[in-house]
Amino acid sequence: MTGNANPVRAHSRHPVFYTKTVIFLVEDCLFRIPREPLEAESIVFRDMFLLPQGDKVTAEGCSDANPVLLNGIKKKDFEPLLKALLCSLLELFTNCGGRKYGEYRGEPLGNEQWISVLKLSTMWEFDGLRRSAINNLASKSMNPVDKFSLAILYDVTEWIMPALLKLAQRPEPISFEEGRRLGFETALKLASVREKFRIDPRAACRLCEGKHKNTVERLIVGNRDKGTEELDFTPVIRAAFNL
Repeated sequence: MTGNANPVRAHSRHPVFYTKTVIFLVEDCLFRIPREPLEAESIVFRDMFLLPQGDKVTAEGCSDANPVLLNGIKKKDFEPLLKALLCSLLELFTNCGGRKYGEYRGEPLGNEQWISVLKLSTMWEFDGLRRSAINNLASKSMNPVDKFSLAILYDVTEWIMPALLKLAQRPEPISFEEGRRLGFETALKLASVREKFRIDPRAACRLCEGKHKNTVERLIVGNRDKGTEELDFTPVIRAAFNL
């Protein structure tokens, strides 16, 4: 009798329940997660997985001894990203039409966690997760200085005008710390919008009657008065910031 007495059978792989995994090291913690949602959602990870790999022993991400090292990434940021990405796997058991990634299905994430999702989804080009983070943060109460800073840092252009408008409308002046966070140039432009205008009393009277909406023509140079919370500074802000 010749040949292998116990030949290795070629088994088929289930199209859904045979999952490739990858192991990441973030700070001092190992994460072992499915590759598929990373490839489906992120161009960066998709390209990374296309790079030539070694054998199963030496390939990065295939063992705890040789994980993919995510330098500069914080565990507190990576965990919310995975929650938002992987909890949608539950749909596999409720929707036979296919998987859907990018929507969080677990316990609600807080503001700080969604900021982490926004940060890493922007860095790694998770377009679906980035949009989920923007939508969730847009619906939450947030300091306008925080929102403006995030808008500039992560290129969320639709947050810039609402944040500046709230800062222009509020009675309290821009503090030194807020000016530092906004940036010197932004703080000066915002101060020019806030402090160089007051309400024309005649316009205020018409406004109280509710007959029409206030416009920039109804603002005149002078000391800042109360009642600016309802004014539309949008045209002035657009001119000052070239928006």
